Amino acid sequence: MLPRRHIRIKVFQSLYTLAQQDKDHKFDFQREFNNNLESYKSLYFFIINLLKILRDVAKEEIKIKKTKLIPSEEDLKPNTKFIKNTILNKINNQHKSGHIEKEKEKIHSIIKNIFQQVKKSKKYIDYMNTETTKNDEEKSIILFILKKYVIINEKIHDIIEDYSIYWNDDLIVIYNLILEKINNNKSINTIKLFRKKDDEVFAEKLIQTTIDKEHDTSLIIYSLAKNWDKERIALSDLILMRMAITEISYLKNIPHKVTLDEYIEISKEYSTPKSNEFINGILDVFIKDNLGKKIKE
Repeated sequence: MLPRRHIRIKVFQSLYTLAQQDKDHKFDFQREFNNNLESYKSLYFFIINLLKILRDVAKEEIKIKKTKLIPSEEDLKPNTKFIKNTILNKINNQHKSGHIEKEKEKIHSIIKNIFQQVKKSKKYIDYMNTETTKNDEEKSIILFILKKYVIINEKIHDIIEDYSIYWNDDLIVIYNLILEKINNNKSINTIKLFRKKDDEVFAEKLIQTTIDKEHDTSLIIYSLAKNWDKERIALSDLILMRMAITEISYLKNIPHKVTLDEYIEISKEYSTPKSNEFINGILDVFIKDNLGKKIKE
């Protein structure tokens, strides 16, 4: 489920793409935005499937050890606690990732390497040596593996970058969602884009109204930035300010300070080093001095 900030980021990404395609009359903006949203769901199932592969790798290792020419007692009577982990065993095959199918061997190799690292960790060793099987322990080991070995894994990042320009932006949000689901004993086999209908309506209104009111909001920005050559305003800054002014002026029940803070934070990630100061200055003046002026309908 997308938090409000990430909804704003998705809208920004799609508007930025639209601005770069303004001479292409065949560009389907709505499809671009929908694909951007769907990419988030695809990444979620990609990560969930990596956990399933991890369990498969662990099972495969046990099977191979049992077939050794001279197996040890440990090989014949392995510790199966990890492959019986309740969270791993609840993952189903309902949503197969096409990206995994295309990179099957490469991903399998990466996960095998991850499992070898995991096995050496104190966290895993302690988990395997604990005779009891507590729900908190089952959760903790999976979240530990995700955080330390999957989400920050550069080889996984490389695969992600090959399939979507948005996936690396979504990765931490996906991790936080999985964290929330596991901690709250919710199924990790399903995902909704929006927490509630209000968020979906917010996304639709923000993107459509920003497009519809682009001329009006741009005039406001240029008038507030009168000491700036408008050609020097970065496209990313311009889009973020259009979105913010649209949100403040046309979307209801959102405190102005929340809107201001959100776009300042987004600008730190998606624009130039000094953009947040520039955007903050423009929006602050707009809120204080220009909000009462009626924007042309």
